Amino acid sequence: MHELLEKITRLLPSLPRAEKTIADALLEDPEAIERMTLAMISRESGASEASIIRFCRRMGYNGYTALKEDFKLENHRNPSSLVAIRAHDDMSVILEKLYKNNMEVLSDTLAIVENEYERALSVLLKADSLHFFAVGDAYTAAKLSYIKFKRIGVSCSAEEDIMLQMVTASNLTKNDVAIAVSYEGRSRNVVEAMRVAKQRGATTISITRRDKSPLLDYTDICLLVSAKDLTVGRDKITRRISDQFILEALYLGYESRIGNNYRERIRDTQKAIDTNKI
Repeated sequence: MHELLEKITRLLPSLPRAEKTIADALLEDPEAIERMTLAMISRESGASEASIIRFCRRMGYNGYTALKEDFKLENHRNPSSLVAIRAHDDMSVILEKLYKNNMEVLSDTLAIVENEYERALSVLLKADSLHFFAVGDAYTAAKLSYIKFKRIGVSCSAEEDIMLQMVTASNLTKNDVAIAVSYEGRSRNVVEAMRVAKQRGATTISITRRDKSPLLDYTDICLLVSAKDLTVGRDKITRRISDQFILEALYLGYESRIGNNYRERIRDTQKAIDTNKI
């Protein structure tokens, strides 16, 4: 991650409201720093030019121009390793590029200080049941996590049908946990399911990117991903890699805390599966 972006991420929780708005805008679209003027950044973020100047000074610069120039210099000296796949790339090159891209996304996700993994794990361990909410390709990450928890005997659900998601959410209690997986945090169905879940008293956990999304209005614990996807159709695989990374970490943490009992559960489950093999 760029040094300036790391500093902004680190200071974000302590920033005044106006400056936090600016920080969110820059973290959401870092390239804007190079291409936008002070006035353009002001319009984009909704913050006053005076607030932007104060933000720049807090970051250690005399003003926006100094911040912009330093950012451009650092970019040219240490460009991001995120690289595009080209038509002439053979498969060995594609694999190497994908590996580097995924590693950078995972490193950046770990660097986000607000992520409350320990608190999330504690909530999961105390819950009567876990329920995953996602649509589209995010559902694949949620469904895989659901299968893993299910195999060790955890009461859980991951409905693909939107109506059944709402039915599930409306039946949750304060002893249950609702987990949303949504890159943009703007999927109407997922947001509505989490709204209902929170209204019912369930603890809500969201895996999403940093943004002022409506999903965050109904989230108790937010686990942020660093992946950035501006592709048509939002099909960049790094989004799902970071989602699965967080879900797998929660599963492994859960598994390790419940003791050896989980091994017996997995053996029993596998035995039942094996008896049905042809």
